[in-house]
Amino acid sequence: MSCQPSYFSILTADVRYDERLSDFAKLLYSDITALCNKKGYCDATNDYFATQFGKSKRTISATVTALADAGYITIEVERAANNEVVCRKIWVQANARAAAEKVDTPIEENFHRYGENLPDPMEENFQVLNRKNNTSKNNTPIVPKGDDGLFDAFWAAYPKHVAKQPARRAFDKLRVDRALLDKMLAALQWQKQTESWQRDGGRYIPNPATWLNARRWEDEPESAPEPPKPEGSGRKWLK
Repeated sequence: MSCQPSYFSILTADVRYDERLSDFAKLLYSDITALCNKKGYCDATNDYFATQFGKSKRTISATVTALADAGYITIEVERAANNEVVCRKIWVQANARAAAEKVDTPIEENFHRYGENLPDPMEENFQVLNRKNNTSKNNTPIVPKGDDGLFDAFWAAYPKHVAKQPARRAFDKLRVDRALLDKMLAALQWQKQTESWQRDGGRYIPNPATWLNARRWEDEPESAPEPPKPEGSGRKWLK
């Protein structure tokens, strides 16, 4: 596989200071952003990363999974009819470009001057991921075709609005009908109340595409703890 990483990479503050991630995970995330310059996403294999960084494929796989679980990347896997993996696409988090553009130090100004020459696919990827309103250049709303608004209903209910295009592709692959959508919405109702999804302002909520690809609506809610027994409910002493 021939990869042509961009000269620059992006390492946002939330990734850089995330104590859950190893130093290598942060480095790998940065390299993934550099590899998005050609197609707008990274399709490098675990073999490629293992060779570049001198790590085992198991380490690479675990590190990629950690980045996905933390919500910093979204992974799409395309499979053949025999279930063999044909391609893996890694999309960076939605706010990576926005975070890079918020700082105004001289070094960042220098970065953006070189960044103007980045290939269009990478720029387009960041623009698509950061676009909150799915509109065309003339501000005419893009109306979804063929899903009767089912994806819009899912998107409105999902509590984390990032990486909309990968989410739509994952949604379309599932051939969601009204019955399946109802199951998804029912699962979201209790999942949004869980401690992990509410912690740190929703920081640990998976990206919608990740949630869809992992079929997380099939998760089962944790059983509620038994209520404490009232005092005096033990052995009764005869008076």
